[in-house]
Amino acid sequence: MPRIPQKTAAAAVLMLWGILLPAQHTPVEELKAKAERASGGRQAVLYAELAQSLVEVADRQFTDSLPDQGQATVQEVLKYATMARDISIRTRKKMKDTETHLRQAERRLEAVRRTLSVVDRPPLEQVEKQIEKFRKDLLNAMFGPPKKEKKPS
Repeated sequence: MPRIPQKTAAAAVLMLWGILLPAQHTPVEELKAKAERASGGRQAVLYAELAQSLVEVADRQFTDSLPDQGQATVQEVLKYATMARDISIRTRKKMKDTETHLRQAERRLEAVRRTLSVVDRPPLEQVEKQIEKFRKDLLNAMFGPPKKEKKPS
């Protein structure tokens, strides 16, 4: 059996890694397109995933010294998190998945906020609080007492 030189094996592993790694992270534009085409609970989950992905984009923008773009991206996070919450509660589908993605986005947003200067933090803190409220809304919709219907007298 012929031996494969270590350099060749290492290069093959790196090429394979380069091919597989991007497949794990769906680009933001592709997620937007998927979310717009989807419906119901799947759409809510995709919007929540999109919000989560946009937090990473905002982090890169802040790291690259682009605070204005980062703040705009954080507002997009809020927009898509709002859409995810609204759709999930309206359809009553995939609520737990949506809540999970929003929780991860909230935690990551908190981590990003802590790396910023004091001047850049307040808008992120506001968005973080909104996402926390959205999560509570979802949890209340899932586990809260059923609404009592008023009987006409």
